[in-house]
Amino acid sequence: MIRAIVFDLGGTLDGDGLHWLDRFAALYENFGVRLPRETVRGAFDQAERRSSLDENISSSNFAEMIGQHVQWQLAHLGLTDRRLEQNLIEGFIAPARQAAVANAQLLADLVARGFQLGVVSNGCGNVDKLCADFGYTPFLSVIVDSRRVGLFKPDPAIFLYAAKKLGGDPGTMMMVGDSFDRDVLPAKKVGMKTAWLEGTASRECPDQSLVDLRLRRLAD
Repeated sequence: MIRAIVFDLGGTLDGDGLHWLDRFAALYENFGVRLPRETVRGAFDQAERRSSLDENISSSNFAEMIGQHVQWQLAHLGLTDRRLEQNLIEGFIAPARQAAVANAQLLADLVARGFQLGVVSNGCGNVDKLCADFGYTPFLSVIVDSRRVGLFKPDPAIFLYAAKKLGGDPGTMMMVGDSFDRDVLPAKKVGMKTAWLEGTASRECPDQSLVDLRLRRLAD
């Protein structure tokens, strides 16, 4: 019997299975900046690396984090277009805020049905800030931020850490995430049930036997 549900944050609780890289790539294209995907990936990965080490990010809210992330991307690309910068920031934040409203209600409904809830994220030290910013904190029994605890997905140890915080038995818990490799595979290794949020576009499943639920939308 499932008594606790643990969620990934980025790509899951902030946007129905769509990875940050995919969102930024679409935004560049929508704003008329035609870049090869690998070029966007290079800028994105550089911003991710800097985010994971930056002390200011560790205390940033969502808007502050995305603003800095975009600035690092554009610096890597050698672009100084202020209008593009604002469009990327606003275009990323708006749908995430919209998703957060629906997801906060989803979390509230799950708590009302008796589930304990948690978040396990490869974060930048500010996962607690983001959960508060999105309105999720009142519904969460545990928030596990990889930078804070020194454990990182896909290491199964981070899921055991979360399970211990939630009562100790992974077999009574389910992990919900958009990444098969970082969420589904390690959570299943420690005995959790798994829900793979693959998003609106169908994705090939590396191993269906490890997935207990396949979700198109988080609300499912």
